[in-house]
Amino acid sequence: MWARRGKKATLHWLLNGGRGPHMIGPSPTVDGHGIDPTNEWGHDVLWWLDRMVRSQRPLAEKMTLFWHDHFATSDQQTPLMLRQNKMLRGRALGSFPALLKAVTTDPAMLLFLSLADSDKGAPNENYARELMELFTLGRGYNEHDIREAARALTGFQSRWSRGGNFEGIHYSRENHDRGVKRIFHRRGRFDWHDVVGLVTHHPAHAPFMVEKLWGFFITKPIDHRSRTKLVRLYRHHRLQIKPLVGAILAHPKLYADLDRPDMVKAPLVFLAGALRSTGRYIDDDAWSWILEEMGQYPFHPPSVAGWDWGPAWISTNTTRARFTAVNWLVRQGPLKVEDGSTPVGLSPADHMERALAATGRPWISSTTAGALNALIPRFFEDVKPTQTSRMQQRSDMCQRALRHLLLSGPDAQLH
Repeated sequence: MWARRGKKATLHWLLNGGRGPHMIGPSPTVDGHGIDPTNEWGHDVLWWLDRMVRSQRPLAEKMTLFWHDHFATSDQQTPLMLRQNKMLRGRALGSFPALLKAVTTDPAMLLFLSLADSDKGAPNENYARELMELFTLGRGYNEHDIREAARALTGFQSRWSRGGNFEGIHYSRENHDRGVKRIFHRRGRFDWHDVVGLVTHHPAHAPFMVEKLWGFFITKPIDHRSRTKLVRLYRHHRLQIKPLVGAILAHPKLYADLDRPDMVKAPLVFLAGALRSTGRYIDDDAWSWILEEMGQYPFHPPSVAGWDWGPAWISTNTTRARFTAVNWLVRQGPLKVEDGSTPVGLSPADHMERALAATGRPWISSTTAGALNALIPRFFEDVKPTQTSRMQQRSDMCQRALRHLLLSGPDAQLH
């Protein structure tokens, strides 16, 4: 459909969404019951995976994943992680300074990087350091800037019940360092609001964010001209994320090698894409542990630096896990080939067409198409036309194999 409507209409829909509900299809279930993302192990993962599969706003989910990695927060209480995820989604394409303010005051982040309970007597530098190094600048600061920013960020206090349960965060002016600080050669009685303003208006911020977002969508290094234009665009729109992402998605380099994709799919992208393209919804809790084996378990990034992307996703163990994921896909649901369901006597071209239609027509290279077409006759080479039962078994076997290979082969790992 989108191929007919064209690039401009497609990008408009991606960036702005279309009419109708945000979510389509049946709600997620496990063993016939609704999921419980707050209390059941792995159901928080199923909750987000379900959004990726059923969302009518796929770019919002893609950007939520980007920000989850960018502002990596891990191993906090599930309700706090779900709250953070909803916050990231709501601000995924809006103002970066507004997003950064929300992240800075987010309870999960405050606890993860020890900004909660950092007070004037002993400022904790964790958040100030990652704020500059990983979240906004990458360069252009020094240790003095970090120490002074840590002073400015003091004042957030955690509240706990007598039973040891977390109850929330409040800001205490008594615990905030009200003294004069010097950050980026500027002096003032800065607080956390000022720190957000200082880092987002720093000359290094716009180039840093342009390069980070470019690398999320395009594998080729950004050239000087494109960087300059995108930095100017980002600043012109007062650090709004949507115009920058839109410009990257419209950039010619994104479309330069559509017949030779070279970006390795992240596990979440791989699995959500396979489920979405094959019409399978969340009806099993296996996807949680399968994602863990594939190396990307949502809400639990390995460090504050997030995951390693690109070819790092592919190893012997993680590739086996991807193969396992496709096993689960083809054994049940819309992809399952019931015994006796494949017409006997299909030509190789008909077999391929049937498998492609069932799997959502994933991209395959001409080399892969040739290899699969050559494989099909081999399923039947030792079967006589009169052996009806064996011919039926081989026809079903051929379909199962083709569907699996289309979703698990080398081409399926790239986009």
